[in-house]
Amino acid sequence: MTARKLAGKAQALQIFIGDDDAWESEPLYRALIHRLRLAGAAGATVARGLTGFGLSGQIRAANRLGGATDLPLVVTVIDAPERIAELLPIVDEMVGDGLVIRFDVEILRHQDAD
Repeated sequence: MTARKLAGKAQALQIFIGDDDAWESEPLYRALIHRLRLAGAAGATVARGLTGFGLSGQIRAANRLGGATDLPLVVTVIDAPERIAELLPIVDEMVGDGLVIRFDVEILRHQDAD
């Protein structure tokens, strides 16, 4: 897989799910990352929330000892608008419960650390 450098106008796709969500017995966030990479996404990042709530209104939070269940996760993909559109069917297929948003962004810098 070849990396693609992004510049200028792009879009961000954010997928809000829970840590306990699964896809075919694999954690959903991990399965999403693999499928998005295979589909040629420019890149994706998973961030774990410390606390949060969604439609259910139930607050999910880590306790002082670090234990918690179903903490919020956000999978973020940034790519060209046409690539984001091509990735949406994968997200639709894999994400049952959750929130999916898309918004315009401007790439100011996309540099590899090497």
